Amino acid sequence: MKCTPVPPRRLPRLVLPLLALSALTTPAPARAAPGETRVPPDPLVLIGVAQEGQLGTAVGGLAAVRGRYSAHVRLLDAVTGEVRREVFLPPEVQLNVAPALSRDGRWLAVALTPDPVTRAGRVGVLSTFPPQPGLVQPSSAQPASAQPGPVPSGAAPAGPALPSSAPLSPAQPGPLPPGFQKVLSAGGLIGTLLLAFSPDGTRLAAGNRSGYAQLWDWQAGRRVTTVSSESGREPSRLEFSPDSRLFAPIFRGQTRTRLFDVPTGALRTTLGGVGYGTFTPDSRGLLASRGRLITLPEGREAPTPPYLIGTSGVIGFSADGTRVLVRRTGVDVQGREWLELREVATGRTLGALTRVWDGWPEALSPDGTTLLGGDGEGGIRLLPLAPR
Repeated sequence: MKCTPVPPRRLPRLVLPLLALSALTTPAPARAAPGETRVPPDPLVLIGVAQEGQLGTAVGGLAAVRGRYSAHVRLLDAVTGEVRREVFLPPEVQLNVAPALSRDGRWLAVALTPDPVTRAGRVGVLSTFPPQPGLVQPSSAQPASAQPGPVPSGAAPAGPALPSSAPLSPAQPGPLPPGFQKVLSAGGLIGTLLLAFSPDGTRLAAGNRSGYAQLWDWQAGRRVTTVSSESGREPSRLEFSPDSRLFAPIFRGQTRTRLFDVPTGALRTTLGGVGYGTFTPDSRGLLASRGRLITLPEGREAPTPPYLIGTSGVIGFSADGTRVLVRRTGVDVQGREWLELREVATGRTLGALTRVWDGWPEALSPDGTTLLGGDGEGGIRLLPLAPR
């Protein structure tokens, strides 16, 4: 793994309103000749956004992007598009699984190829900063069986049965690959398709295509719990409350949402009739479908808050929880869908624009001023919505 610091490259102010990061994409191809076959370019995909800690320099936050199957991750200023850091993922990384970015922009979690000796599944965590002089890397991975986690009510002890070639816990973990801060190794990590850090960075969730999600104390190498799908399908999202106290794995086809205690893995509450949701900034509610607000931990439906009236969903909140980017219900006379930036306290609209959605992730910058998402042509656009 190679991390390369990149000096800021300032862009003229006149291009900011329609910034599309053209430097990161290839030019539009010429018209194809008769009988010619074209292979489409690898589109840029937004990995995540982060509010940089004291080590960072991006005031508006960070946006991590890469080609869909690329090993080159670029961390950009989420407002100006300036490249702040670059990370080149090691060859052990499975590029078909999207990396996860920690809330402070310090860590990337990636799915790795199975251990070459034990064939156990692996997940690695690496720093987005260049190695510090004199820093000593650990010499080996921590086996998942070294510190078994508790088995709470509503959670499975280890996930579905695994093939014999992938034991639940390797007896002899291999050496830590170069560049990694930590590598988790366990049979239950084979088939990882989704990763997410808790906001405080102490926990790492891994969703599996076999229909379960695992919660890890990644620094200690300890599995906290494994949650099996009630629908029998794979997880689509791994949600944490902003205060990092609750974990909500969202499985496809589920009709109720279970909330688990992050430190212990214990089942805290079950929300019937809530198939999916997003936590409110104060961690005291869950925003469900059809603009519903479910209070926690009671699980009661509360009146729709002003910032959700007339919306069909939430794209994201600013880091301080004062702004929210929402999808307006329906389309206009030209068939266009609109996004609105609203004030959480009052529901007042601060800015609006038509949505260009190409199927890839989109987000609100941590400072609550800029939309980040696909431009419909394989690139990423950063579009200012409303200044602070």
